[in-house]
Amino acid sequence: MPTVRAVLSKEHLKEAEEAAVSRKYTSRDPLIFADDREPGLSIRVQASTVTWILKFRGKTRSLGTLGEIRSPTAARQLAVETRDLMRGGVGDEAARFVRQRRAGKTSGEAVSAVARQDAHASGKWKWEDLATKYPEDYLSKPRTTTRGVRPPSLKSAEEARRYLSDSVVIKHLGGRLLMELQRSDFEAVRDELYDDYGRKTASRQFVAYSSAAMSWARGYHAGRSGLEKVDRWWIDTKKREETIPVPKTRFPELADLARVLRVADSFRVAPGRLIQRETSDVVVCSLWWLALTAQRATAGLRVTKDSILPWDGAPEPGWSVVTFPVEDMKGRRFHAIPIPPMASLLLERIAISADPKSRYLFPAQRQAGQGDAPLSRSTPRLLIERLRGRAADLSIAVKEEEDGDRQEEKTKDDKDKKVRGPLKDLLAGIPHFSVHDLRRTFATICGENAVRGDAISAVLDHADGSIDAPRVSAAPTRAEITRLVYDHSQRLALKAIAMKEWCDLLFKACDEEWKKNGGRIARPLPRLPGETYPAKPEFKVWQPWYRTIEHWHAGKPKPMSSGTLGLAARRRAVEEADEDA
Repeated sequence: MPTVRAVLSKEHLKEAEEAAVSRKYTSRDPLIFADDREPGLSIRVQASTVTWILKFRGKTRSLGTLGEIRSPTAARQLAVETRDLMRGGVGDEAARFVRQRRAGKTSGEAVSAVARQDAHASGKWKWEDLATKYPEDYLSKPRTTTRGVRPPSLKSAEEARRYLSDSVVIKHLGGRLLMELQRSDFEAVRDELYDDYGRKTASRQFVAYSSAAMSWARGYHAGRSGLEKVDRWWIDTKKREETIPVPKTRFPELADLARVLRVADSFRVAPGRLIQRETSDVVVCSLWWLALTAQRATAGLRVTKDSILPWDGAPEPGWSVVTFPVEDMKGRRFHAIPIPPMASLLLERIAISADPKSRYLFPAQRQAGQGDAPLSRSTPRLLIERLRGRAADLSIAVKEEEDGDRQEEKTKDDKDKKVRGPLKDLLAGIPHFSVHDLRRTFATICGENAVRGDAISAVLDHADGSIDAPRVSAAPTRAEITRLVYDHSQRLALKAIAMKEWCDLLFKACDEEWKKNGGRIARPLPRLPGETYPAKPEFKVWQPWYRTIEHWHAGKPKPMSSGTLGLAARRRAVEEADEDA
């Protein structure tokens, strides 16, 4: 084995190439050019092959052919990098590093490529793993806190899945390891969602959920996720200022709200609709319920019949207490509010029209094969849109289901495809507002009428630090609900101050609205002996429903008295006046 020792130069490379052409040296007797500058580095010539070789601690590593490494300087640099890896005792890693370098990658790129291969082989998390595990393993499960067990946040879990798996997100981050992501990657997703698609909410929510998910992965699964040695760069990723919502100040005035409620009760079929299907009484009641209770739509419409109790120790008979599902409350606290007697009459109205077999106070209309479910949180909003004359599609008839869902059916009849004018706006003159804005109306009107601020906050379930309501399970028992309702932390008497003032003002405004539009608030009179007492109230458009139920209760047969004939005469006079009208 002839060996030439020298500080290798281009002349030695040329000599090695000439030796390879002659095929003079074999694998048993190769020609070696050993480099005196870099220990262990040499050129081996055997047959027609010229290869750079590195020997270190009894191991030999091929660095590449002469065609791949064209200069001694490049060979020495690669030898230093490879020796560092071999010093750690990882031979396979050194071999893969050398292959990456021979493929033309820089040292840093080769190291990253090797680390990426190792991470994939060991099961380190990719983006899709995070997008699945964070909502499934964290948000969808109960969590123990210093205040007790925090129920799962199913709504947040659903949103996290949507925003972390968005098509734009997957285009940028799909298939990539968490450990190799950078702040610029998140910013690219954030900016494309807003700049290219104008999706403010998606851009803002991606930043929020991705940052929270990465912090969770590093905090709870640092080793498995590959984030153990990664700095928390994601917490510095900021939302675009253009995507941050401006605080809302809009809310319907009390008189406008009364008008909306009257119109919803009076116009079950919006004028001009192709489909003349009436809005169900359950849907109309849902709007009244949110207006009277000032609760968020999600929690307000998921109330079950079992969660309504009589209020023992109420200031007067007829008060009820309603509790709201913990998993639907934004603050994840058990919440209960007292319902004044007049507002409690709505519970009787709902019982007349709602499905008695449903466990929900506001059940959705069941289709064949569907289970029991509450109304969609969008139902009251869609009701208001219909009253505003939401434009109909020129080629599609919009079938408006009682549960507020929309199903589009292509119309075969040519007459349904002709151009139609805009539908009548029954709420003309009332500024646009959302169902959530009713909470702002409640707070504003109560504040203007000198209601205590803590009473308002308590009804709205705002976290003001003064209420430390206990956390409960997602499906508490009837006994647990009863105990928590009367727990001191619920402060029903305080909440009753705001609820009584608000309901009195709203019903007063509704009475005035009905009178202004030809309605009459007739005085209740007892029925005469022998008269048939109806099994349920007979609702009339010209009179508010709560007055009808009130009169129905007042008309229940009572013992005869000396004033009976006078009452009967007055009652007939009222009925005759109603008929003449």
